[in-house]
Amino acid sequence: MKRSLISLLIVTLIGSIFSLTASAASKPPTFVGIVMDGKKIWFPDAQSFIDSNGRTLVPVRFVAESLGAKVGWESKTQTVPISRDDQSIVLTIDQNVVQVDGKAVTLDTKAILSGGRTFVPLRFVSEILGAKVEWDNDTSTVFIFTKKAADNARYDEWGRLIRTTNLPKNAADYPYILADVANEMYEMGYPYARPGRSKVAADLYANEPEYNKGNIDLWMKRLKTFGALWLNVDYRTIDDTWAKAVLDTKMRNSDAELKYIREYVDWVKRNQIQVIGYLDPEPSMIFHDGFGADYIRAKFRIQFISFQKPERLIYDEWFPQKADFEKKVWYEGYTDIKMVTNVGGDWGSTLKVSPSASLFNNHTIKKVESSHE
Repeated sequence: MKRSLISLLIVTLIGSIFSLTASAASKPPTFVGIVMDGKKIWFPDAQSFIDSNGRTLVPVRFVAESLGAKVGWESKTQTVPISRDDQSIVLTIDQNVVQVDGKAVTLDTKAILSGGRTFVPLRFVSEILGAKVEWDNDTSTVFIFTKKAADNARYDEWGRLIRTTNLPKNAADYPYILADVANEMYEMGYPYARPGRSKVAADLYANEPEYNKGNIDLWMKRLKTFGALWLNVDYRTIDDTWAKAVLDTKMRNSDAELKYIREYVDWVKRNQIQVIGYLDPEPSMIFHDGFGADYIRAKFRIQFISFQKPERLIYDEWFPQKADFEKKVWYEGYTDIKMVTNVGGDWGSTLKVSPSASLFNNHTIKKVESSHE
C-alpha cells in the first residue's frame, strides 16, 4: 500500500498552474473538492480546480502531506524533493523527467511552479493501480481511497465520514456531524429568523422533500460558481462579462441589479482592486429563516492584494464601512450565504444566490496565521 501511494504521488506530480487573478473577466474556475478516505482536504489558499483542458489540478504540497510524504524545495536547482519512508522523488520545474529512487522517469507533461505552488493534475490518478479514485461530476469532487473503511464507519450522501464523538453543543440541529468539520463551524449562531417558522438542517432533511441530494447539488454548484467570481476580482481584467456572469448566479426579480454590479466593476478599476479567495459551502449545514430564504454555511478564505481605498473591496452591501484589512494577508472564517427563489410549489431546482447575499452579514473572520510553504 505504501508503494502504491507513492506511485500515486509520482504520476500526479506533474501539472500546470492556474492563477485565480489571471482573468476575473473569463469563465470562473470550477473548483474541485478532494475527499480522501472520507475526509475533505481543506486547502489553505490555492484551490483545486478544472482547467480549460478539463484537467483537475490540486496543490501538490497538501496532497503529498495528506499521503504522509514530506515535501521540500531547492531554490538553486529549482527542484522539489518528496520523500516517504525509503523512497524519494525529485521533481524539476519545467522538465518532464522525474527522478524516482535515483532512476529517471519521463512523463508527458512538465511540472510548473507559480507563486510557490505546484499543482497536481488528478486526471492521471485514474491510471494508477493501488489507489481507488472516483470522480463525481454532479459535485465536482474527486474521491481518493487509500485504505479500507472501518466496519463501523458511516458516510453521508457526499462520501464524507460521519463522527459520533466530541460533538458540538448543538449537534441535534444537524442530520449528522462530519469528521472533517470543526465544532466552531457548527456552533456559530444562525442568521436573523422568524420565530416559530425557522427550521434547522435536521428538520429540513427529515421533513422537507425539496432538501434532497439532487437539488442540493444544484445549489452547491451555483454557490461555488458565485464564490469563484465574487471573491476573485482584478482591476486589470474585470469587465462586463464578469458583471453578467455574477448576475447569472443570482435570483433575478428584475435587471436592476446589473446596474449596481456594473457600478462595482467601475469602482474596481478606479480603486485598483485585486482580491483572491474561495468559498466552500457545506451541504449538510442549511438553515431556513422562516421568511422564505435558505442560508448555506460555508468556509471561506480571502486576501486583499491591492486597493487604494479600503472600501467596497467585494460586491457586498454589508462590506465593513471601516474596514482595516491588511494587504496580502489571508483572512478566513465561516459565513451563511443567503439563497432564495421566486417560484412556489416544486421550487427546489430554482434556488439561487440572493441579491442581498453577503460575506459579512452573519459570519466569523480572523487573520490566518502564516502557513508553511
